[in-house]
Amino acid sequence: MKFGFYDFQLTRDWYREVTSDVGMHVDLVKYWIQNAILLVTPVAPHFAEQIWTTILQQPGSIQNARWPTPSSAVDKGLLEAGLYMRGIVKTIRDSEVSLVKSLAKAKNNVKKFDPKGARAVRIYVAKVFPEWQDLCLNIIKEAYDPAANKVDDAAVKKLLTEKGLIKDKRAMPWIQAFKVCTNRCKFKRPTDWL
Repeated sequence: MKFGFYDFQLTRDWYREVTSDVGMHVDLVKYWIQNAILLVTPVAPHFAEQIWTTILQQPGSIQNARWPTPSSAVDKGLLEAGLYMRGIVKTIRDSEVSLVKSLAKAKNNVKKFDPKGARAVRIYVAKVFPEWQDLCLNIIKEAYDPAANKVDDAAVKKLLTEKGLIKDKRAMPWIQAFKVCTNRCKFKRPTDWL
């Protein structure tokens, strides 16, 4: 239920949100409805049959339809990139809301921001990590314990202290986020990504 129904709807909602300026592609929406109905058939067969025959106008009964199968293997890197972009979009939209609120309180001589107007964002991708992140990656490599197949947090703290990064407020949160990302991507070892 979680993946087949709720996450499937969240994915559709995300697609609707990011295509709000151009609209969703009709064929993709029909494909989504077809698969959503197939997934809900065991739980609500009469409802699914109604959608299948009247809205989708599919020949035959949904009871004879094939279960949806993926056309290719899941690209975990693409999923992670999508999650990252969701976070970026949320950050941008939250900033816009804050800007609109602060400009509403400002004096009339301040140029107004039009949230409905055209806007653009440029995203740059670095080819190398900044120096402090490179140091953090090396610390992760050094603190990795192959026998336990995990990064030793005590060793990370010790190495951060030795390299002078313990007081850098960016270092430990970045290391933790890196560890979470490698766990979510199901690497055999956290250092496989490095």
